[in-house]
Amino acid sequence: MYYPGQKNIPGLIHKIINQIPPCKYFCEPFAGSAAVSTFLSLLPGSNLKFFINDIDPYVTDKFDYPAGSTVTNLDAVNFLEILHNPATRTDAFIFMDPPYHHSTRPNNFKLYGTEMSHTDHVQFLEAATKVKSNCMIIHPACQLYDQALHEFRTIQLSVRYHNKTSIENLYMNYLDPEQLLTYVYAGKNCWDRQ
Repeated sequence: MYYPGQKNIPGLIHKIINQIPPCKYFCEPFAGSAAVSTFLSLLPGSNLKFFINDIDPYVTDKFDYPAGSTVTNLDAVNFLEILHNPATRTDAFIFMDPPYHHSTRPNNFKLYGTEMSHTDHVQFLEAATKVKSNCMIIHPACQLYDQALHEFRTIQLSVRYHNKTSIENLYMNYLDPEQLLTYVYAGKNCWDRQ
């Protein structure tokens, strides 16, 4: 399945993985291509439980998920409310890759089967800032996200999609992790990992 901002680009997925602290539950409210979940599920010795969500059942029906995964088709805000369960708060990690805000797209093209309005983005950001679990949001740099997530730790990335370079931010509600979920891709780049 093709998504314009899919995260399985070499280098990008490694930068994402290298910011994920240890967790038992990996949650994705906007599955899309589920690149990060799929990547993590293939790591040797992975014991993660996956909570995969996409509002579009067509998206979630396209993938095979590891045994024990929970797959839902909820609005992301509702999915985040379910994750407020105190039992999963400290052991869960939430990776959020929402549809890009219209202001960040060239020519304001429709890119997704299920789009989010400006109001949807505002509601999502309000819910995301209340999350108690460790969470990461990736989104192109824009005023709405920068203002709403100003208390989050931010790493700016330059990402090459086809013929265009996008400046995207990783927004994280936790400090730079002292331990990582996996060290398979530790390092800043392929040369650093050798």
